[in-house]
Amino acid sequence: MEVRADGLALSWSEPDSNGVASPVTCVFRPCNAAERETLLAEMISEFSLSGMRCNLILPFDQYQTFPIEKPKVEPSELPEASRWKIKDLLDFDLEDAVTDVYAFPDDALRGRPEQLNVVVSRKAIIQGNVDLVNGSDLELESIDIADLALRNIAQRLSGDDAQPVALLYLRNGAGIMVLVKGDTLYLARHFDFSVQALNEPAQQDSVMQHLALEIQRSFDYFESQLGQVPPRELVLFGPDPSIPLANMLGGNIAARVQALDLSQFFADAVAVSLDHINGFVALGGAMREVDV
Repeated sequence: MEVRADGLALSWSEPDSNGVASPVTCVFRPCNAAERETLLAEMISEFSLSGMRCNLILPFDQYQTFPIEKPKVEPSELPEASRWKIKDLLDFDLEDAVTDVYAFPDDALRGRPEQLNVVVSRKAIIQGNVDLVNGSDLELESIDIADLALRNIAQRLSGDDAQPVALLYLRNGAGIMVLVKGDTLYLARHFDFSVQALNEPAQQDSVMQHLALEIQRSFDYFESQLGQVPPRELVLFGPDPSIPLANMLGGNIAARVQALDLSQFFADAVAVSLDHINGFVALGGAMREVDV
């Protein structure tokens, strides 16, 4: 489940014959903060989700990620030691922060000391989301971030762990691009995105140029700072089923742009809807298989 300012996104999965999490569907319902508890109860009842384990996903605007030099402590002490290394990077008090860590890829160091990614969110945000789940008929199992939820999707798009995958996800108000190799997230880039501006002829060129620039910056950083070969293909999902953005974007960047075929994740053919687009991060959360 992704708890957003504008609504709730839910996706659920069942294990296939190989024990791999296989998505059933995903849905999105708009609401404000005051309506979340009632809406969640209605969705759990509507889709018979009572008692299911829940992976709670923080959306892009509810956390920050900082790469730091890895503290020289025991693995069990890394989360606590890392908190103090990002203290001066925050614009709020460390006591009001919840932090966790995930690995920085070793082959992206380029001679630098070992690094670690530190994720930071405000304690009040985490507690509010936890209270929402605990007050429902769901069982809270984990808390994740959108970057890693999309990593779950990207890693299933490649049949070769040595080949990087670029996944660009767009929904109204937000865009995110992840670069993944195997099950490792190398780069996540967040930026603003407006569907309204894209649909406005006077602004369309500007939107496309901005989007192409964000993609190129990501590819350049992936190559120059992380020492990786940029992917030749960009997989795109969103922002609206009626907008042929893959075709529009294809002429603006060097990589081949391909629209994501959701059917590869589901048992039956899928016609992409706004529910799928708005629930895409939750879909990635339902695919969680790797502890990081």
